[in-house]
Amino acid sequence: MKKAFRVASAAWDRAAERTVPGEIACRAGCFGCCVGLFDISLSEAVLVREGVARLTVGDREDVIGRARRIVEESATAFPGDPRTGLLDPDRSEDADDDYFAVVADRACPMLELPSGRCRIYEERPITCRTYGFAWSRDGAVFHPPCGLNLPGASGERQLETSVDIDVLDQAEDVAAELATGLGIEPGCETTIPHAVLGTAFGPAPG
Repeated sequence: MKKAFRVASAAWDRAAERTVPGEIACRAGCFGCCVGLFDISLSEAVLVREGVARLTVGDREDVIGRARRIVEESATAFPGDPRTGLLDPDRSEDADDDYFAVVADRACPMLELPSGRCRIYEERPITCRTYGFAWSRDGAVFHPPCGLNLPGASGERQLETSVDIDVLDQAEDVAAELATGLGIEPGCETTIPHAVLGTAFGPAPG
């Protein structure tokens, strides 16, 4: 999975190389993309937990406390099992949309303020590594860039500077193998707060 992380980071770097001054707002301390949750694979969840386990006691306690608040306060909307932390692989798109709308204003528990840094930067998920530019597949954009990047850019320019998600397909194979090892149905996903606390991944880091 760490190889997939390196591939994702390299894909973002290549996209950045195709930009001109003024097109990228991404910088240290900018954390707009750290507000709102999203789904992550099981292999990403395992690395998130590893990152949390390596934090200082103070940081780890803060992360666990913030993750617990998010999990508890959004439990009724979670389209899966809040205890295990697993999203239902058969959940509907509407259920997904409803849940992520509920947590759209929740800051990631890994975000440290006021510095805006990620506490588990080396273990951050692929979405975090590729966000900022448009995402493309088969030569077409399917997710727009961050609203702070590429101001006024045409669809063609967004595609020119996009991250090609096809290069990340290897991560899906890793996730499938990990699911089998954990005794979990392949294709299951979770979120960062649920990865910290979910019993599917072991006891919460102490």
